[in-house]
Amino acid sequence: MQPDEHARRHAADWVSFVVYGTISVLAAIGGLALEAEALRPAQAAAVLIVVAIAAWMAHSLWRVVRARARQDPMPERSRELHELLRSWPIVAAGLPGASVMALTAADAWSVATGLAVAQSLGVAVLFAAGLVTARLAGASRSSQLVYVFTLTGVGLAIVGLEVAAHQV
Repeated sequence: MQPDEHARRHAADWVSFVVYGTISVLAAIGGLALEAEALRPAQAAAVLIVVAIAAWMAHSLWRVVRARARQDPMPERSRELHELLRSWPIVAAGLPGASVMALTAADAWSVATGLAVAQSLGVAVLFAAGLVTARLAGASRSSQLVYVFTLTGVGLAIVGLEVAAHQV
């Protein structure tokens, strides 16, 4: 594989992990928003980090199971460690929201406002991920715009479904 192709694949993996983690965290934020009145900021920050870690571990596990079942070649290090290290951006996706909630704990704003800010950051990350993905794919400017809005819209639809499931 050419160095440029390796870098492009690495960037594509990175952005896909960020999208996965961001959607997981946005769903958690939506669930927390349902209980904003009774929520303490430190609790919210902890929930967002735990959700990101759980998504990271679940994602890594399915990749390990798939690789073993398909009998993919073994990586240089253990398959489990390889997948955990490879998909760490899923955890990183929880940091913006957790940081906002840490500021909320420092009385920067109310819990409801903190959750709204964290949600806005998540949506901005989805927009950015859509743009990066479209550019990696070599899309035209108009196609990039369509892809940004499509990725963000689908991501938010997934979040909406997950939040709606919490209300049942």
